[in-house]
Amino acid sequence: MTRMPSPIPSELRWLFPKVKPQLALHVASFLCLTLASLLALVTPLTIRWLIDSILPAHNAHLLVIAIALIFASYEGRAVLSSLGGYFTFRATQGTALALRISLLQHIDSLSADYFDRTPVGELLYPFEGPIDEISYFGSDLLPSILRTAIAAGVTLSAMTFLNPLLTLVVVPLVPAFLAVRHRYRRRIGRQADLVQAARSKFSSFLQEHLSAVTQIQLLRQTGPQERKASELLTNTVRSQDGLCKTGAFFSALSNLAVVSGVVVTIACGSVMVFRNQLTIGTLVAFYSLLVQLFDPLSMAMEMYSRAQRTFASIRQIQAVLEIASTVKEHHQAKPLASDRPLHVVFRNVSFVYQRRSDVIRIPSLEILQGERIAIVGPNGAGKSTLAKLLARLYDVDSGEIFIAGTDVRAVTLASLRSSVCYLPAQPVLFHRSIADNLRIGRFDSSCDDLERVLQLVGLTKYLDRFPGSLEEYIEPSASNLSSGERQRVAIARALLHRPRILILDETTSSLDPTSEEAMLRTIDRMLPDSTLIVVSHRLHSISRMGRILVMRKGQIVGDGNHSDLNAANALYNEFLTSAASVS
Repeated sequence: MTRMPSPIPSELRWLFPKVKPQLALHVASFLCLTLASLLALVTPLTIRWLIDSILPAHNAHLLVIAIALIFASYEGRAVLSSLGGYFTFRATQGTALALRISLLQHIDSLSADYFDRTPVGELLYPFEGPIDEISYFGSDLLPSILRTAIAAGVTLSAMTFLNPLLTLVVVPLVPAFLAVRHRYRRRIGRQADLVQAARSKFSSFLQEHLSAVTQIQLLRQTGPQERKASELLTNTVRSQDGLCKTGAFFSALSNLAVVSGVVVTIACGSVMVFRNQLTIGTLVAFYSLLVQLFDPLSMAMEMYSRAQRTFASIRQIQAVLEIASTVKEHHQAKPLASDRPLHVVFRNVSFVYQRRSDVIRIPSLEILQGERIAIVGPNGAGKSTLAKLLARLYDVDSGEIFIAGTDVRAVTLASLRSSVCYLPAQPVLFHRSIADNLRIGRFDSSCDDLERVLQLVGLTKYLDRFPGSLEEYIEPSASNLSSGERQRVAIARALLHRPRILILDETTSSLDPTSEEAMLRTIDRMLPDSTLIVVSHRLHSISRMGRILVMRKGQIVGDGNHSDLNAANALYNEFLTSAASVS
C-alpha cells in the first residue's frame, strides 16, 4: 500500500524536535498573533457601522465610540504583534543556540579523515548562513506565515458573515494559487539549494584566502586568486538571479489571480448595491477585508522563496549531522587498565586513505612500554600514519592494534586519549593565556607546576620578554611565538598530562640540535616509564633512540638499533646520508 505524502515538509518535521523546548514561547506568540488578527476585524466592521448607521443618524456619541474602537484596534494589533515578535525572537534564539551547540558537538565527534578532506571554510559555513536563515525563519518568516494563515481564516469567516455570495467569488482563487505554487515549488527549491552551495564554496575559498594573504602576495598569486573569487561570486550571483527570475514569474501569476478576484468582487458588489442587495457600508467593509486578505498573500512569493532557502539551509545542516564518524566508540568499550603495562601490538594491519593509493601494511609489530623508538623513512613512507593509527585518529581497514592486550577499538576514547598523546609538527595553541593553554585537560595544575614545566622545556627565558608572563595571551595562530616556542609550549602541555605513550611527529623539528637533545633528555627524566615514539628526519634525534623502525612504501623494512641498522640496512644508510647532508 502506497503511503500518502505528508502535507508537512520533511524539513519542518526535522526542525520540530529542535523547536519543541521553546514551544511555550511559540504558543504565546501564536496567541498574540491570533488576538491581533481578531482585532483586525474591528476596523472594517466598525467602518461598516459608521457608514450605514452612525453617519446617516448624525450620532456624535456613537461616533466617539467608533473612533475609540478603531484606535483600540490599530494600537492593540501593534502591541500584540510586537509582543508576539518578542516571544518568537526569544524562542528562535534558543533554538539557534541549541542547533549551533548540537552541530559543534557532532563535528567534534567526527574522525580525522573528515577534517582531512573538508576545508575550514566549509566547516564554518553551516554555523553562520544556514542557522541564521533558520533563525530568520523562526523569528520573522514563520510569524508572517502564521499571521497570513490566521488572518486569512478569520477574514474569510468575517466575509462569509457579511455576504456569502461575494465570498464565493474569492474561494476559487485558492486552488488557482495552489496550482501556481505547486508548479514552481520544486524549481524554487532546486535553485535555493544552488544558492546555498554557491555561498558555501565562496565562504570556503574566502577563509582559505584570508588566512594566507601574505603567502599569496609572496607567490604573486593575487591576480589568479581574485579571478577565482570573481568566478565564485559570479556563480553565486547567477544562482541568485535564477531564483529571483523564477520568483518574479511566480509573483506575476499569483498576483494575476489576486487582482482578478479583487476586480470581480468590486464589480459584483457594486451591482448588488445598485439593486439594493448590499449596503455601501457592507461593500466598503467587504473591500477592506478583501484587501486585508490579499495584501499578505501578495507577499506569498517572497515568503515562499525565503521558506525554500530555509529548507535548503535545514538540508545543509542535516547533511552535516548525517555524516558518521569512521572512528566510533563501541557501546561496551572499557577504559585502559591502569595497573597493566601498555604494550602495543600491531597484527596484520592494513590501512589506506580515501582517494589515495598508498597503503599501510604491517603484518606484525610489538612495542613494549618504556621503549624509546624512532620512526624514519622517506616522505610518504607511512611514518605519521603509523603513529596516528596508534593514537586512533584513524581506524585500520583490516587487522588489529592491541594496547595492554585490548583492541584499541574496544577502549574508550577518553581513556585512550589520556594515555596516548600524539603531537604533530604544528601543534595547536589557542587564543588564550599561556597558562590556560598549558592547563587544557589539566585544570588542577598550579602556577608552580606550570612554571616548573616551562623551565624544563627551556621556555622561561622566552617568557621573560612578556610583561604578563603566564597570563600573556597567545595571539591568533600563535603569531607572537616562534615555531620553536610553539612546539615547546605543546610539549610542556603534554608533560603536564604525563601520558604513558608520547608520540612526537616532527614536534621538535623547529628546535636546533642542542635544544632538541636537551628536550629529549627532559622527556626521559619526566616520563622515565612512558613509551616515547619520535617521527623524525634528523640524525641526532634518532641515533640516541634504543630502537629504530625504518619504513618504506607503507611497510617496516628495518627494525633495530642504530648500530645494527647502519651495518645491515641499505635504506637506513641512504637515510643517514640524506639526513647528514641536510644537517
